[in-house]
Amino acid sequence: MTELPAPSRTVPAGPAPTQAGGDGPPDGSPRASTADGPPRLDRAEAYAEVVHRIYCDRRATPSARELLLAVAYGLFLAPGVEKGHVLNRAARVLGRDAIGAPRFERLVADDAPRYEPPSEAGDRGPSQAPGCEAPRLRPYVYRPRPTAPADNDEAVVPLRRPPAPVVHVPPGYVPPVDFRNERKICGADSHHRVLELDPRTGWTTAHWYCRRHADHAERVTEQLREQNAAAPPPIPNRGGLLPVFFKAPWEEVYRRHAPATWSPPAYGLSADDWPDPGNPPPARPRRLRAL
Repeated sequence: MTELPAPSRTVPAGPAPTQAGGDGPPDGSPRASTADGPPRLDRAEAYAEVVHRIYCDRRATPSARELLLAVAYGLFLAPGVEKGHVLNRAARVLGRDAIGAPRFERLVADDAPRYEPPSEAGDRGPSQAPGCEAPRLRPYVYRPRPTAPADNDEAVVPLRRPPAPVVHVPPGYVPPVDFRNERKICGADSHHRVLELDPRTGWTTAHWYCRRHADHAERVTEQLREQNAAAPPPIPNRGGLLPVFFKAPWEEVYRRHAPATWSPPAYGLSADDWPDPGNPPPARPRRLRAL
């Protein structure tokens, strides 16, 4: 892990990342200075090692990898970077997005360690929620809706029954099984949501039920009440990569750029510190001080 010096109040928080950092003009325009000079090569080997680890970390998304590489550049290669201004240089390298906002702030907020429940656990309408998962009592059979009659029932002329359709299929064709019959679930539009918290990880699993199975939803809710009350805090599943590679008071940095509702997780800020019930903990290489 690369250790960063404690960031001063010049860490980019306003519209111009370099305004208080001293690494460029307030408007963020390029200029001929030490920032545009030749790169520092005295720590090129350490930079190559960190870059290799960043690319080999499968937890890093493309945006998180871009943020980590920018910080590594400001630490090892960027010329004229004073102590405590590494994040300022990283913010200047990342630039601004299409609406002119500093990309550094958004990338740091995205790296804030947190738990994000699955999309199925969100509050959805009946047409957008997953199908009812109550047990099915009889096989599902497709029944087309009858054709709506004309406005004048007396003018409707009865027609003969159309012939059965002929479907040409290759030899050995097996018709697909409807998912409702395959999974033996109701599958109707859901209206009732029941959340289950894992007793080991605290992660959320959503169960959906239709109006016909409202009593089933109430029964499952009562069965999960004690388990959900005793569930531990959820293990984070997003962010936490900056503390993996660099040492710094990251909690202060995260609080400055993350939403106001963010709070440090109980398992620590570094993703290496979070327990993973399905996989052994990864080997921990040394972190380098960079800020």
